[in-house]
Amino acid sequence: MASTAQASLVVQLVQLLPSPLLRVLDGWSHRVARRRARARQQQWLQSQAAPAAEAPVKYHLKPWRD
Repeated sequence: MASTAQASLVVQLVQLLPSPLLRVLDGWSHRVARRRARARQQQWLQSQAAPAAEAPVKYHLKPWRD
């Protein structure tokens, strides 16, 4: 219940901001989101490329044991 009260307070505060400031904040948040998405994508690409760079491990069958 406290989180709802805090959220509504934040909404009220944001609604009081002038529209030019809201546009600036919106642009900033989009840039941050794009930067973070690009970083996540780079991290994912590196994790996918890492196993391919290593030499393939050959599996050697062991002889049957009696």
